[in-house]
Amino acid sequence: MGPFTTPQGTLLFRLTPARCNIWVVTRNSRTIIIDTGISFDRARIEHALERKAIVPEAVVLTHTHFDHAGNAAWLACEYGAEVVVQEAESEYLAAGDTPIPEGTHAVTRGLVSLGKKVTPMFRYEPCKADHVFGEMFDLNRFGINGYIIHTPGHSPGGATVVIDGVVAVAGDSIIGTTPGKPFPPFADDVDLLLKSWRKIIDTGCETFLPGHGRPVSLGELKEEYEKRSLASG
Repeated sequence: MGPFTTPQGTLLFRLTPARCNIWVVTRNSRTIIIDTGISFDRARIEHALERKAIVPEAVVLTHTHFDHAGNAAWLACEYGAEVVVQEAESEYLAAGDTPIPEGTHAVTRGLVSLGKKVTPMFRYEPCKADHVFGEMFDLNRFGINGYIIHTPGHSPGGATVVIDGVVAVAGDSIIGTTPGKPFPPFADDVDLLLKSWRKIIDTGCETFLPGHGRPVSLGELKEEYEKRSLASG
């Protein structure tokens, strides 16, 4: 996936292929990272950071599942990055143990049932957040023109990062692995996630960067939202 540059000059790009998308956001030589990948991708992530001379000032977590928060503690220790997380998952992060989400259809519900039998596999290095927010967090303190909003549904502390009002990094609230099907296969609360989608759409962004897969357009997101809203009554 190629880099995105907003009209205001903020650069966003995927750090390296990994189990989840790790997004780098940089403006005027100040940089943050959104999500951290799974622990066994650490060597690949470290190599990419060194090769691209990236020293993150902060790490923003869209949520604290093991494949997104697995390297948060390491990045904080190794680079001095300040960790930002939504308050509903700050204790999960501090324990390094976040419950896996429910499935949104028959196949993924079956996978979750199997996954719950091997929960120790989903633990990660505990990390104490530097910043715990409620509904919104301003990123200007890190030199980035943007903010984070609480968008639960996939998980209790789901968060979406809005950059320059044009690009939103949505974690696993949106999925980009199958074209035209942006609704995630896993979510704790589908109705709540649809409400969060409304909040995400209302940011006015045109491009949505998911936790997995390729970018999703506003048109794709609106079409799926309207279809599911009608189906839910």
